[in-house]
Amino acid sequence: MATTSGSKKQVYILRHGQATHNPRAEEAKANGCSYDEFMELMRQDDSLDSPLTDLGKTKAKSVYEQCLKHLEANIQLVVSSPLSRAIETADFAIPSVQQRVCVEDFREISGWLLNAKRRTRSELQQLFPRWNLDDLKTQEDTLWTPDLETQADCAQRGFQGLCWIMERPEDSILLVCHGGLLRFTMQQHNRVKMMDGRTSKQEERDVQARFGNCELRRYTMEWEADETDHDNQSTEKAGRRLVLTELD
Repeated sequence: MATTSGSKKQVYILRHGQATHNPRAEEAKANGCSYDEFMELMRQDDSLDSPLTDLGKTKAKSVYEQCLKHLEANIQLVVSSPLSRAIETADFAIPSVQQRVCVEDFREISGWLLNAKRRTRSELQQLFPRWNLDDLKTQEDTLWTPDLETQADCAQRGFQGLCWIMERPEDSILLVCHGGLLRFTMQQHNRVKMMDGRTSKQEERDVQARFGNCELRRYTMEWEADETDHDNQSTEKAGRRLVLTELD
């Protein structure tokens, strides 16, 4: 693998815990329902910026006890979507890391569903005073519309968010965000390359598989030159692929 610029990051990615719009939709998804049926169930159970369920809170706390408690001394930055269920999950899953930043690009696929609409910046600051909200450029949510965002646009936001992480000075980062955003970014974006660096024979899950609620995965992330990238330009130029290698 030819790394062309920037340092290699160690990134832990955690999907938020179960929120109030998830239980029926997630059960149907596990039983093989269509994407449209999945979205319709979420619509029926919809609410503005839906919070974690009690189960979601419990599982987020268990992520800390079982995994992140032993890693938090090494994690330098916690990054979250500005939707409450992701911020809450981060606060339960890794309570002691001081540097916490919300990044708009890491929101779930936006539009149509109210659970994808964020609260005002001032509401979030009051609810979550530990968090840096400087990336939220507007008081109101200007991303959300009554029409559902395209999967391609959502994937592009996810890619932009990962580029933002690559520009950060920290080497070890926890990202808490959303299942749809992660799936579209990892499966559909042509400048995101997923690699399998796992050595455990017990893990048969595909590296592009959808995240479950409160599922934590570990990656290295670095830039790799694409075959068309002969001039070695900046990471914002066409031709650079971002390589995420999943580790045990």
